[in-house]
Amino acid sequence: MKGVLTAISLIALCFAAQRPGATFLLIPPSAKATGMAYAYTAICDDASANYYNAAGLAFLTAPKITANYLGYKTGLSPDMHYVYCGLAYPLSKSAWGFDAIYFTPGKIEKIDEEGNYLGDDVVWRLALKINYSRKISNNLSLGIGWKFIKQQYGMWDPWGWPRDETGFSWAFDFNGLYQILPNFSLGTVLHNIGPNISYLDAGASDPLPRLFRLGVAYKPIDNKYFSCSLSGEMTKVLVSMFAQEENSFWENLKYEFKEAWKGIGLELTFYKIVSLRGGYFYDYEGMRKGFTFGGGINVKNFELDIGIDEKIFDFRTENRRVSLSYTF
Repeated sequence: MKGVLTAISLIALCFAAQRPGATFLLIPPSAKATGMAYAYTAICDDASANYYNAAGLAFLTAPKITANYLGYKTGLSPDMHYVYCGLAYPLSKSAWGFDAIYFTPGKIEKIDEEGNYLGDDVVWRLALKINYSRKISNNLSLGIGWKFIKQQYGMWDPWGWPRDETGFSWAFDFNGLYQILPNFSLGTVLHNIGPNISYLDAGASDPLPRLFRLGVAYKPIDNKYFSCSLSGEMTKVLVSMFAQEENSFWENLKYEFKEAWKGIGLELTFYKIVSLRGGYFYDYEGMRKGFTFGGGINVKNFELDIGIDEKIFDFRTENRRVSLSYTF
């Protein structure tokens, strides 16, 4: 046992001095999930399962598509925009899924070596992913996803590409969803498992924001008049773990648990048309904590949702996601 703990500590220390790149992958999509404090890993009943837990795709009964827009942290910059699109296509016992993330933190000024202003460049990030999931049994599904990640300053220029500041990487996601009871489920995910994102400039690189998610969901009431869903989730960033070398393994482990993101969510749906959502999110190290809320309306296979999480930040901002989904 002592040898195992020593090995875990050594592995963790390899990442202790590092900070992740491609952090736009940590921005959660879906207005529904946002209203429930992102506690969505064990629910995954729409196309945003491509992001939260692709194993949930195999439990869908019809193809779904969703699009999500967010003006991100407008209190810091009005030019930060986040767009997410997802498509789910279930088969008899399996499913395929596709999604795309586009994020821009705004523009930067271009200055040459002599200090001359050369104009502005748009900074942007892109992630494209394909997912596959399959039911192992009636109540257990496993999934895997592969994503391509690109970061660049300036517009895509096929004649001048690649640029020195361009960054590339790829990663796998590993997903599991287990319906312990018809109304109680457990979900777990490993996100962004892949090589560092490498930049053409001087061969620099940053580790990807590798994540572990564990979530539970319980639906005590579900009928045509009213349904109620409760969910809870813990998310751990696996980069820079066990950074305090002077602490013992157990002291570091206690801190890592404290530092993990935690969220609880509630959804109330009336007549399968109108939904109200609320949640509470806590991130000790990131100094984010507070209530989230939102709602949605479902009419003739179309669903319009809004999720608001601006109260979790310690500065004044607007952070309001809008999602439009369709079930075929």
